[in-house]
Amino acid sequence: MKFSPQTYRNEFVAACLSGLPESARDWFRRLDDLADGLIAAGAADADTTGEPPLRSLEALGDLGALGVQVPEEYGGLGFGDAAACLVVERVAQSCASTAAVLMFHYQVVRRTLTFGAGPWRDDDLRGFATGSLIGASAWTEKATTKNKENLQTRLSSHDSRSPAGSPGDDRLLLEGEKTFCTGLATAGVVHVLADTHLNGERQGPTFVRVDTKDPRVRISAPYPLLGLRASGTASVEFDGVELTVADLVGEAGSGRQLMGRNHEVCLNPGLLALGAAAGAFEDACLMATGRLPETQPRTGAEHVRAALADTLVRVETSYAYAALAVAGSGPGASPVTSSKFKLQSSAAAEEITAALLHTVGSRGFLASFPLERRLRDARATALMGPSNELIRDRITDHLLTTDALPEAEHDQR
Repeated sequence: MKFSPQTYRNEFVAACLSGLPESARDWFRRLDDLADGLIAAGAADADTTGEPPLRSLEALGDLGALGVQVPEEYGGLGFGDAAACLVVERVAQSCASTAAVLMFHYQVVRRTLTFGAGPWRDDDLRGFATGSLIGASAWTEKATTKNKENLQTRLSSHDSRSPAGSPGDDRLLLEGEKTFCTGLATAGVVHVLADTHLNGERQGPTFVRVDTKDPRVRISAPYPLLGLRASGTASVEFDGVELTVADLVGEAGSGRQLMGRNHEVCLNPGLLALGAAAGAFEDACLMATGRLPETQPRTGAEHVRAALADTLVRVETSYAYAALAVAGSGPGASPVTSSKFKLQSSAAAEEITAALLHTVGSRGFLASFPLERRLRDARATALMGPSNELIRDRITDHLLTTDALPEAEHDQR
């Protein structure tokens, strides 16, 4: 349930749908119904149990939302990356955990479209389009530096002492462990960043496609998170997973290039923060006007009226900035654009949700009301990689140099 018509979203929505036919707006109206209905209804239980929102993801798949970027020739909607940003933001208003799974899935779809090769590329795209396949990424390790120079996960040719290691053999072994991988609990395929050694030579960081059903892939139980509790964030171990050169995503050693391409668009946690802030504002207005059960009108209090006015302006500012960021993103765009968007959106969401808790009174601090969950979800987006501290470093580097530093100098998750 919403309080307002959300006119503060208009410019952002227009930027995300720019160049698309009216049929795209019709589809998003169906997404609105799904988000306000089934997805919103399951958000509180998902947050309480930490269980992945399977019904919501299934319904999104049936609607075609998992294939919003996939070209029509593969059965997808073909709306593109900006429309995918709008899907994430809209779903995040109802359930930020579900939106987090979508966001990282869309990163995999984009990588598959641009760098996928071999028969798996087309099969995965068709799976994304039908909603039968969800993607996730595995980048982070326990002790890696921000530029991922010391990856411990290793992708290598078979032991040269065995017949499998003879010249021309394209079989590979993947070994290592990744942490804080969002969406793992529901993913059928994962793109893994590994230090690559082929035929005795080191190529460096490379992405490789891995089927999560492989018996040598072991996924942990989901983490007990502060926020985004139902996002299926977990660790994964690779115990000698057998792959081939055909499973590489991009060329060997191209991992940093692919990481840089990840930041050409705004498919990052800033979208989760944007939706969480909007959802919190709508919830607070419903509570302050007594429209939610067990709440009383508080709009006669001058400090409540002032707080709602201040918050509305903050929400409008975040959406205006998001509209500019989406419009300025795309292939070849500077990664600092999406980085600034993530910083602004997540920092603002933390402030907005915290302020609204005080605005609505003591009931805002009860877990039986949605604002407490909104605050935790917003706070989680600031920590989600790349963290806001790393983003500030990236933005400052860009500010203080004549030319932007090369992408290898930054955390690319």
